[in-house]
Amino acid sequence: MGHDFDLETLSELFGAGDPLVAHDQLNGYYVESLGIVVSGGQPDVSSAEALVKRVNGAARALDPAFQTVQLRGRYTSPDGTTSVVLLGDTAAMRDKATAGAVVIDGVPAPAPPPKGPRYLKLAQQDPDVADALRVLGQPGPLDWYDIYKTWEIVGNAIGGPKQVAAHGWATEADINRLTASANHPGISGDDARHARMKGNPGQNLTMTMEEADSLVRRLVANWIESHPSY
Repeated sequence: MGHDFDLETLSELFGAGDPLVAHDQLNGYYVESLGIVVSGGQPDVSSAEALVKRVNGAARALDPAFQTVQLRGRYTSPDGTTSVVLLGDTAAMRDKATAGAVVIDGVPAPAPPPKGPRYLKLAQQDPDVADALRVLGQPGPLDWYDIYKTWEIVGNAIGGPKQVAAHGWATEADINRLTASANHPGISGDDARHARMKGNPGQNLTMTMEEADSLVRRLVANWIESHPSY
């Protein structure tokens, strides 16, 4: 589920470009993009859901606290563009840290362009990036299957744990802990990807799902931003 904080985060990460996440006093937050297929004045649900899943995935990679949002319906923006409305769950109580403006010689520096559209543009060019954002953009919390799939995509693209360590994104021990905890029922019980594995895992191979979630988010962000076409 998402939260109003998450909708605000999307409007910051996708505040310019395509896709664009904006806010309307009457309808709330909405996303518009040329990637939403429109037929007879109605947005195609499948294309809208696929777009929102990528938007959620990019936001998850960029913001460690982000939780996914959902589609609520359609909306026509003031310029006549057919868009889709995003829904956040306001039931959860959470705090959001706000970054301060950068000031140079007493003058606020201009904000850099938002990263979100660049992530999605790259996803259109690289199927590995598209797959990673799609998996990260799954609704609800990530489980060990989602986390391991995300690692497989990044690991395969970058060349494995040694290359991840060489880039300084994580240690090989971190990756070993992630994969062991994702797979071994002796560590993660029924949440693990496997029901039976030989051997007893050592305590040094333990990683919580929350730690692994945070790690794969960082890996995706670092990998994307190091991409030659980013």
